[in-house]
Amino acid sequence: MRDLWFYDWMSRRVRLSYRLKIMTVAFIGTHMPLIAVAIYIAAAHTSDWSDFVSTVLTTLVATVAGTALTLFVLDQLLRPVLLTARTLEIYRNAREVRALPRHYTDEAGLLMACAADTIVHLEQTLDQIENRDDGTGLPNSKQLLSMMATFIADRAPFALAIVRFTDYQRVKTAYGKDEAELAMSLLARRLSSRVAEGKVLARPGRAELAVLGPTDENAIAHAALAGRIRDVLESAAGELAIGSVVLEPELQTGLAFYPADGESAEALLDAASAAALRSSPAAPLVLHSDADRRAAQSRFELEQDLRRAVTDDQFTLYYQPVVDLAAERIIGAEALLRWRHPERGMVSPTEFIPIAEATGLIQPIGLWVLDQACQQIRNWSDSSLGDIRVAVNLSARQFLDRDLLRHVRGALDGAGVTPDRLEIELTETAAMADHSHTRRMFAALRDLGVGIAIDDFGAGYASMSYLRKLPFNKLKIDREFVSHVDASSESQAICDALIALSRGLGLDVLAEGVEREEEVRHLYARGCTVFQGYLFAHPVPADEIEHTIGVAQLRMLRRKMAPREQAPALRKRDAG
Repeated sequence: MRDLWFYDWMSRRVRLSYRLKIMTVAFIGTHMPLIAVAIYIAAAHTSDWSDFVSTVLTTLVATVAGTALTLFVLDQLLRPVLLTARTLEIYRNAREVRALPRHYTDEAGLLMACAADTIVHLEQTLDQIENRDDGTGLPNSKQLLSMMATFIADRAPFALAIVRFTDYQRVKTAYGKDEAELAMSLLARRLSSRVAEGKVLARPGRAELAVLGPTDENAIAHAALAGRIRDVLESAAGELAIGSVVLEPELQTGLAFYPADGESAEALLDAASAAALRSSPAAPLVLHSDADRRAAQSRFELEQDLRRAVTDDQFTLYYQPVVDLAAERIIGAEALLRWRHPERGMVSPTEFIPIAEATGLIQPIGLWVLDQACQQIRNWSDSSLGDIRVAVNLSARQFLDRDLLRHVRGALDGAGVTPDRLEIELTETAAMADHSHTRRMFAALRDLGVGIAIDDFGAGYASMSYLRKLPFNKLKIDREFVSHVDASSESQAICDALIALSRGLGLDVLAEGVEREEEVRHLYARGCTVFQGYLFAHPVPADEIEHTIGVAQLRMLRRKMAPREQAPALRKRDAG
């Protein structure tokens, strides 16, 4: 800036503080003219050298004294500027707000007043940004953790409730962020008007509100607080008007207590959030428990182990035979994934399959199963089993993969087996997920020559008018209806209808999960001759399947069934 040219010149050439620069200039500027005048007068009006020296010294002493007084006054006048600079520096470095006077009216006074107002305004703005949610004005996660840390430092028991607005993301996706924030603000306003005095309402997350407050450290107080929170939620969960849309919010709430559920602010926040995720419309408020935390930790550890299992060759396939009682032989097998954990041993598929689905690991695992099953088909070709068909289960996520057909072709070509030896199983629910995709994929698999079976049929309540239009080969009756079908009139009605439906549509039908001879006898008498279940064989490794069940055993079982003329076999397109 042009107005600072001299200051800039001095700063680059004179390595002194601002105060000393002013003092130096004042000293030089005051002394040089006076000394020059004194020397001139003394030299012009006296010939005595001693008088000359005396005159110069007197002038110099008087000048120094006057200059000292002047410099003292200048130093005092500079103090407002220096104090302002120091105050700003302290705030910048340590975020410490120091007071500056505001009552002076000259230029230096205005400088201090403006600097003081600026610091206060900046501090308020930073506090708003750092500690307040911009949408609701409530304390944010940082401020909530700070307040909790204060309780913990004082060893004061307190409770933390997390309220999740589960519709937030859906509203944001459908109507935009502004509408979602409006809904959150309205919900926060309702809760704020109902939260008791002494409790703090905060917003730790985009879709979360939190209620923090002191409580007694006993079960009775905890139960009473939970009841009050339920009452608050019920009164706050009425309809929200967002423009022209009326929304009835769905809330999930979790409750955690200090010190029972955690000894740090972060641990308690995690505990309450985890409890909220487990709530449901039937149980809208869930209290945290150590068992829940251990279950969450176990699930997380299992997920990490599952990722390693994919690359460490920890998976294997077991096979459960499919038998045709009329033909008295094994006609196929279902490939079932098993995980042999190096420390946990055999892990149940009900534990790891949902994790694989949620994390996306089901894709590489599914491709591995497909490849291994096709290789096993090839290996069995030279055994006594001959050309049996192997069924591979697909999850909904796998089935929706646009590259599924390419993966199936690759597995078949890699093993060198014909498509008719492979059967793809899909649950009724998965088949209904995307109608157009299902129709296209079923048609493509059929054209390739791969068999298609609808698994767990009857459990998904799919539309019969839709399913009859799909090109699949086999219908598997869900074990829920097979179990004790001989004693349940409801199951008998459903199984009879499904068998008749299969016959009418020209489909093969298979009863899965059979465990009792009475179940087989009932279904065999009604025309179902293909079975799968523990009565015949448990899932076993590939090299044991030939020894699990023999022709003699099947012949003996058949003799116990209804007479052959009462058990008309369905057309079996997968026989052989």
